[in-house]
Amino acid sequence: MNKIKLHTQPNMSDFKDVQYQFAGHIRDPENVQKIDDIEQRRMTIYRELFYNNIEGFIASAFPVLKTLTSDERWHSMVRDFIVKHHCKSPLFHEISREFLSYLEDERDLSNDPIFIKSLCHYEWVELALSISDSEAEPVAFDPEVDSLSLQLNTSSLAWPLSYPFPVHQISRDFQPQEANETPVFLLVYRDQQDSVVFMELNPVSARLIDLLNDGLSGLQAAEQIAQELQHPNPPVVIEGAKALIDDWLQRRILISATA
Repeated sequence: MNKIKLHTQPNMSDFKDVQYQFAGHIRDPENVQKIDDIEQRRMTIYRELFYNNIEGFIASAFPVLKTLTSDERWHSMVRDFIVKHHCKSPLFHEISREFLSYLEDERDLSNDPIFIKSLCHYEWVELALSISDSEAEPVAFDPEVDSLSLQLNTSSLAWPLSYPFPVHQISRDFQPQEANETPVFLLVYRDQQDSVVFMELNPVSARLIDLLNDGLSGLQAAEQIAQELQHPNPPVVIEGAKALIDDWLQRRILISATA
């Protein structure tokens, strides 16, 4: 009589347990035991490849933060991120965004620089805008028309920003210990050569952009700003607003709101 060979199905529950233990050890080798069936040499390779990849992406996304942080503290922070944070995206370029979420929701910031979240967001913006798949919108208006009469808003490739710290000035030699009394306003945009450009705004120019994005024409925005400032000579404010708007149109920071 021929013997019948039975094929047993793998236990999926056990397989998942092995996967979780394998991943857990790579993420947190000090607290999660490695799988006995995998030799130590191979496990070391897996751990180092995983950690070095994650650390490299974070270092390239946040170079200023890295220069401000001792090696020991830097690697401790990267490991803490790996252990505590579960990334929602499998894409490597999203790691920097996930690191921001970690700072916001999971990290104990009590021993970190007071400006760490603001600085990291500022550093993340450059990467995020450089890889944005948004396309530069056409400037759909007649250049002969007075720019103050137009309905304009910022391009999807131009991001107005505000921070409680002068993040664009932070370095080893300048590390603020308290927030500014007034916010720091910046505008970051991707130009026609696909370079990311940062410019500092003052409160008035930042307010102008806000009002344009709220649907006011350039003239309406300038008149409102003059009223808010109680400026003794409103035409001066209007002239200054027109100069800014014309410059922003040339840079394609502003586009037609009716396009």
